[in-house]
Amino acid sequence: MSFRSYHSEDIKAAIRKRFGSLTKFEREHGFPPKSVSAVLRGATSARIAAALDAVMVLERATVLPKPSEFSTSTATRRGAHRLNREAA
Repeated sequence: MSFRSYHSEDIKAAIRKRFGSLTKFEREHGFPPKSVSAVLRGATSARIAAALDAVMVLERATVLPKPSEFSTSTATRRGAHRLNREAA
C-alpha cells in the first residue's frame, strides 16, 4: 500500500514515533532538508516514496486492532446512567 493512501499527518506521526522528528528521519536516510515535507505536499521522489512506504508498512504492522464498541465490563449493564435515571 502506498504512503499516498494515508493522511500526511498520519505519516508524520509514524515518522516521529520511530525517529523522533522529520529532520532526524531525513538525516538518517541521507535526504535533503525539507524533502519529506515537499513529497508530502506533492513533489515526487522515488527514493523518499520508498522510505515512506517502508515506514507505513511498519506502522500498519504494529498498530493494534480497534477495541470493540462495547467493552465486556459494560456490555451486561447497558441501562441509563444513574444521573439520567434520577433526572427522569
